[in-house]
Amino acid sequence: MTTSATIGRATAVGQLVVAATLTAAFATLTIAAPPAQAVATAAPLNVVVIVTDDQVEGTMDAMPITRDLIRDQGVTLKDGIIPTSTCCPSRTTLLTGQYSRTTGVYRNLGPNGGWSAFHVGGSEDRTLAVALNDQGYRTGLFGKYLNGFALADPGYVPPGWDSFHTIYDPSSKPALAAGAYYNYELRGTDQTESFGQDPTDYSTDVIAAKSVSFIESTPADQPLFLYFAPTGPHSPFVHAPRHEGLWHREPVGPAVKQLTTNAPSFLPQQLVNPARMSKHLRDQHLALMAVDEAVGRIVDALGARADNTLFVYMSDNGLQLGEHGLVNKYSPYSGSTDVPMFLRWDGEITPGSTFRGIITNADLAATIADATGISLVNPDGISFFSSQRPDGAVLEATADRNHPAYCGWRTARYLYVSYANGEEELYDYRQDPYELINQAEQPDYTDIQAGMRRQAVTGCTPTPPGFNWSSP
Repeated sequence: MTTSATIGRATAVGQLVVAATLTAAFATLTIAAPPAQAVATAAPLNVVVIVTDDQVEGTMDAMPITRDLIRDQGVTLKDGIIPTSTCCPSRTTLLTGQYSRTTGVYRNLGPNGGWSAFHVGGSEDRTLAVALNDQGYRTGLFGKYLNGFALADPGYVPPGWDSFHTIYDPSSKPALAAGAYYNYELRGTDQTESFGQDPTDYSTDVIAAKSVSFIESTPADQPLFLYFAPTGPHSPFVHAPRHEGLWHREPVGPAVKQLTTNAPSFLPQQLVNPARMSKHLRDQHLALMAVDEAVGRIVDALGARADNTLFVYMSDNGLQLGEHGLVNKYSPYSGSTDVPMFLRWDGEITPGSTFRGIITNADLAATIADATGISLVNPDGISFFSSQRPDGAVLEATADRNHPAYCGWRTARYLYVSYANGEEELYDYRQDPYELINQAEQPDYTDIQAGMRRQAVTGCTPTPPGFNWSSP
């Protein structure tokens, strides 16, 4: 369902954003349960995965084209979450359908993180790209792959990718380099390309153009798997010059202005500057405008093939901008784990619908496998189309400068977390949507806490490094 006006809309994105703020929210059909079975199509299904970087929940108002072509033509996964909410663990889970406890990738760096842990552990041989490529798909990755990929041998291309163009920032330490807006290189299946500071070098636009070329060069009778992963809107939140001045400063929510009652001892005891957080929100919106235009270009390039394409849209994690006194993403809180998440598949998913129920990035990988008929190795996720969806999902992480290692359980209503130092948190989103009151050990929540802990013990096994259920 493409439209020839998409590029025109992209050019006038500033006016569209303003108009969008004046338009009443569209009415959605809430789905009680997903379809019981994915229905096979006559021709092999194309797959397009769009992964933004650190996109804050609630920033889709800067993306009218994506709302029109992906969200409104498909389903909003209202409770989409990331169990280990930082870049590399999230992306490895999406690529394999396996949580961190299975891949061994818990962090962006170090012995339990980054590309090297993914590669050495053998997970790189078990990705969606490998499985789809084995089934005759032409596969292409454009943008961010995994943190630390710069440690790979020069010219190395991960298995399964026919066209692989990943962003590398030569000014960063190799273990950190994972994206840039300007002054970067594209490495992969072609000779390394270098880009500077010219407006035409803006990385979101460059990888969008390469994605379009990939689509247009794929034979019409060959299915394709496109993985589009821009740097935006990751800090430093650099926007394309053409979008300068097109977004207002964003107001911050109540959670930025209050500290948590009964907070665990390791959380900061002071608030973050709300004005600085407001500026970050504005800058995220601006950086997302080019991503929005890129989505329009990709859908237009697909043409009639879009009618037989499964679109998956998500952010690799969220970003707390002052909630719980943190500017952080590696935590169990909703600001870090909750992400924009949408699916579109014409004829199989009701346009403009909403699904309430926890869906993770592992579930998205399982959904792609289900829809295309491929098999993943020991997946932890469950397809969106399954009738056996659980009512919650695990949360798991090693220690960070902001918290001890933890395991937890998340449902649409509750968040429970147990930390390696013995402290616990429990939040009731129906009564406390901003996580301002920790209900752990409160008499009215004794049974809820016990039940959530049982779920976490079952789900979070094996436990992350530095955590066990008998500690402290």
